[in-house]
Amino acid sequence: MKTKASVNTIRMSVRKVRLIIDMVRGMNALEAITRLQFVRRDAAEPVMKLIKSAMANAEHNNKSEPEKLWISGISADNAGFIKRFRPRAMGRAAEIHKHLAHINVELNDEPKTTKRGNA
Repeated sequence: MKTKASVNTIRMSVRKVRLIIDMVRGMNALEAITRLQFVRRDAAEPVMKLIKSAMANAEHNNKSEPEKLWISGISADNAGFIKRFRPRAMGRAAEIHKHLAHINVELNDEPKTTKRGNA
């Protein structure tokens, strides 16, 4: 049974988040949380919290066992940016963009199988 969870507008660049989610894509959910606990990047914490939230959703809504959950889909999308201004020379102002991201996770009861062609 599929279970979804998402977090909207986290104050982090999409590029930094994608480095982390590429590491855990297709893994068992408990193994992914264990791996993320030891990653020394700021994006690891919100991704780990989101996976835990999706696991709690699956356990509560679908009565799934946490040991049998797999990450079938995980993505990070651009959520725009916040504009800020910094003073520059001769009274001018320079625009600074503070990037935002959306993260989506989908958990499934069975591992995702890959289709292989004729080899």
